[in-house]
Amino acid sequence: MPTQPSASCHILAIDNDPTILDLFRDLLEEDGFRVSTQPDVDHDLEGIKQLGPDLIILDYRWTHEDTSWSLLQLLRMDPDTKDLPIVLCTGAVGEVEVLAGHLARMGVRVVLKPFNIDQLTATIAEALRGSGVGTGELTAADG
Repeated sequence: MPTQPSASCHILAIDNDPTILDLFRDLLEEDGFRVSTQPDVDHDLEGIKQLGPDLIILDYRWTHEDTSWSLLQLLRMDPDTKDLPIVLCTGAVGEVEVLAGHLARMGVRVVLKPFNIDQLTATIAEALRGSGVGTGELTAADG
């Protein structure tokens, strides 16, 4: 059963894999979300603010460039985006386990790749409920 947003919630998906971005767009638009995609992590906070997403799905890559971590930190330090729900979608299991407590304190939810669609939509629903977007009218996938 798909997630039912109360209004056209806007999700920004950031991932370096165009196939994953297409998958996010197809799945989330089918569930009634408005979806914007960005193929690369950059540090354009103003651009993100102008898009005005209700939630960000961030491909969390652990590379020498550290761009995902930097963007996450910038989002949390900026007064306009500090409370924006973020779902990290990553295959970096070991790194996420090490940072689990820190990510939880930052209010960041994690979905590990390869992800289960129901888990992803349930995590999005939980994040949006926690932020007050669609409160009382957003339901997660059953069982």
